[in-house]
Amino acid sequence: YEVQAGDTLFTIAKKFHTPLKDLMDINKFSATDLIHPGESIKIPKSTYQAKKETKKPKQKEEKSLVYTVKKGDTLKKIAHKYKVSISDIRKLNKLKRDKKLRRGMKLVLKKSKKGKIKDSNKKPLIYTVKKGDTLKKIAHKYKVSISNIRKLNKLKRDKKLRRGMKLVLREPNKTKNSKKKSLIYIVKKGDTLWTIAHKHKISVAKLKRLNHIKGKGTLHKGMKIALGYSKNISKHTKKKSHSKKANRRINDALAALNSNNRNNPTRGAYKVIQIAKRYLGKRYVWGGESTRGFDCSGFTQYVMRKSKGVRIPRVSRRQAYYGKYITRRHLKPGDLIFFDTSHRRRGYVNHVGIYIGNNKFIHASSARHRVVITSLNRPFYRSRFKWGRRVN
Repeated sequence: YEVQAGDTLFTIAKKFHTPLKDLMDINKFSATDLIHPGESIKIPKSTYQAKKETKKPKQKEEKSLVYTVKKGDTLKKIAHKYKVSISDIRKLNKLKRDKKLRRGMKLVLKKSKKGKIKDSNKKPLIYTVKKGDTLKKIAHKYKVSISNIRKLNKLKRDKKLRRGMKLVLREPNKTKNSKKKSLIYIVKKGDTLWTIAHKHKISVAKLKRLNHIKGKGTLHKGMKIALGYSKNISKHTKKKSHSKKANRRINDALAALNSNNRNNPTRGAYKVIQIAKRYLGKRYVWGGESTRGFDCSGFTQYVMRKSKGVRIPRVSRRQAYYGKYITRRHLKPGDLIFFDTSHRRRGYVNHVGIYIGNNKFIHASSARHRVVITSLNRPFYRSRFKWGRRVN
């Protein structure tokens, strides 16, 4: 039994209907010994079993199970481990025969009658500190950051952990609906950046930053402008947003802008391009994958990890099969693009770059010995282009 706050040997003995003397003997306690929250106490077996037998047996309910795919997993391995059939896994997850598993994918292995799904990889929200625990150990075990634990529990840097302390590791009640929404304004005849900014009570500089507008920024009728997130918009604008017309405008601002002009990057793509451009001029190093030098696939892997938190494969021929297949016609900023630059065009991928819009891409070039921006219309690259991939 794990000791709770306020427990004494007498209350534990009473709870398990066992003599106090037996409880003290089995745990080798003396009359002066103290017990602490989180400490484990042995209960005499005969008493414990008798208490268990008096309880009414509960009917076992078949619980549903979700498995998160790890590196190297196959359907055969997962089916064997959890004693389910491959056909059942395919049926529950609507998987086609040619569908490949990717790391992080959620697979339903068993479904309860009630239809509720239990995630096998879900970690507890609250953790009770044990002897020898440190923030580093707890953070590593439950895959959370130390700064997040400090923030959630309002812990100062000099605050020491004590045994029995309760720590919140993950915020409960985090729902998809809690995400901020952004508001779009459709430009009318005679509108300028100043009039739009004044009307919605935001600065012209912020309006330019949100929409990636440089210089004076000429507007045209029907153009979609992001005004910011609904939490930061003035009360006057919020009241209007309750109308049906305004509600139709509330969605992802930059996604809407992207539909207006396919070369205008979304917020996620803008971050990819922004980080990639930081390393313009960085020297080319064969096998390089850090800021000391990059090769082509080392550069794309580094940028995707820094901008999206996604770790794509290391070499270009494997990156060429990661993410969603994209033709040249449907390329958008932030997409990976692949080439066969071999002398005799042997038909395999050996070079990769990041598309930045306007038929240009950024890449670590072995020919120019550095990270550069190149036009996709150049005959060499136009004739050797294979396909694109979109990494989400």
